[in-house]
Amino acid sequence: MNSNDININTSEYGNILQQAVLEIRTARITIAKQVNSSIQSSYYNLGKLLFDKQLEEGYGSGVVNQLSIDLKKEFPDMGLSPRNPLDMKRFYERYHLADPKLRRSVAVLPWRHNILLINKV
Repeated sequence: MNSNDININTSEYGNILQQAVLEIRTARITIAKQVNSSIQSSYYNLGKLLFDKQLEEGYGSGVVNQLSIDLKKEFPDMGLSPRNPLDMKRFYERYHLADPKLRRSVAVLPWRHNILLINKV
């Protein structure tokens, strides 16, 4: 054994491992929540852009379709069908006048859950 080795018993090592695993899992959950919140914020802001420019299914649908195509080229890993930007607009329309507590609540939901809520209400 070399002088840099440290001897600890198995249960002590198990405790260290358990704490390390918990720390990493907690960090991953925190990061996932932050990423989800940032994505929701981006969708909200894109929805606001479409709302402010008064782009919708009838008038402006060509712009929305082209926007979807161009965004998909730029971000191929994202599902950006022409319906997605319109969902973002509906998301903004539904929540921009809502109570800040409600907006913070929906910001932590997965995007699919928000779409389900918007479709149900």
